[in-house]
Amino acid sequence: MRKNQNPVTGIIDKLVETGRVNGDVTLGEMAHAMRFRSYGPFLLVSGLVGVSPLGAIPGVPTFLAILIALFAAQMILGRRHIWLPEMIERRSITGAKLERAMEKMHPVGHWLDQHFHERWPGLLTHRTLRGAATICLLLVLPMPFFELVPFAAALPMAAVAGFGLAMTLRDGVVMMVAGGAALVAMIGCIVLMA
Repeated sequence: MRKNQNPVTGIIDKLVETGRVNGDVTLGEMAHAMRFRSYGPFLLVSGLVGVSPLGAIPGVPTFLAILIALFAAQMILGRRHIWLPEMIERRSITGAKLERAMEKMHPVGHWLDQHFHERWPGLLTHRTLRGAATICLLLVLPMPFFELVPFAAALPMAAVAGFGLAMTLRDGVVMMVAGGAALVAMIGCIVLMA
């Protein structure tokens, strides 16, 4: 089987194309555009938004936690593609804004494609993916509490982004690193809540 040499930039290009064709792009259309690897990119993007300065805006970490919990629960249940509630699925962004955002992400995507490859893909089995989803779910459950501490959400969100990256790149090494980051995040969560 031939490896996908540009998984991240391929997703970015697909989203830009969807924006150009459709004008306004809904979350549902984005999910459809990424259906071949939908869970990974959605976890990756949600986690990265949580780590960014946007994650410090009140309400944003909790909203992201709800999305991540929704994705994770579906992975645990074995769904192959993401289902979104209509209220969330219909949220939209203009194609121009999406294209500008994706242009900024393109160099990062290119770097990821150049430096990460499908190493040890055997580590990404249905069982390990469900395990990663369970860990993501556990990481985001206390998110409303973390809103009380500025940037406290960054640590668990970074681990979620790591799992999303591993799934997107089909990279077992990244999956192991994300697992380590999740362990650190869980310890940090316990310390914050104590």
